[in-house]
Amino acid sequence: MRAQTVLAKIREIRKSKGLTLEELSQACGLSVSQLSKIENGKARLTFDIALTLSGVLRVPVTAFLSSPAEAPIARRSITRAGGGIVHDTPGLRFEVLCSDFKEKRNVFWRVVITARSLKEGGGWRSHPGEEFLHVLEGRLNLHTEHYEPVLLTPGDSILFDAGMPHAYVAEGETDVVVLMSNTVPSEAGLPKTPGSRR
Repeated sequence: MRAQTVLAKIREIRKSKGLTLEELSQACGLSVSQLSKIENGKARLTFDIALTLSGVLRVPVTAFLSSPAEAPIARRSITRAGGGIVHDTPGLRFEVLCSDFKEKRNVFWRVVITARSLKEGGGWRSHPGEEFLHVLEGRLNLHTEHYEPVLLTPGDSILFDAGMPHAYVAEGETDVVVLMSNTVPSEAGLPKTPGSRR
């Protein structure tokens, strides 16, 4: 049912833009045959294809990747500057953002990293789900068990499996500020902080 709804949405948006399959094919670089198969459920809609179609049709990619809710959802949560609950751990300060929703798929944090070494930061950490980081200030050395450390600077982002042991180290004299998001696996429950030690 979900697949049919999503595929019908692709056809509906294409037609609302006044585009034929041939015109959409020319605009996005996919063959008419492939587009037809996708619209008729005979070929899989991958994320890359959905992203291409969203750019050509000028709609959010989520329009193709999710079914409409049965009832309107109108929740929102606001955290004023400095108003989030704070968790202090060695070398790290986590401020919880927009935490009012009872059922969460993601947890958001503003994190200040003061640790200048793995030891100062409390060593390796891991927890269920995925972790997203976007650097706002400073230079972050992100250590992960299966990769060489990577240096991230303001504007850089990274997404990784948080079950992989990882650690955050600020490089230089300036503390690092990041926007962090963690997924909340349904079977794992809500972690206290994303800094749970291994």
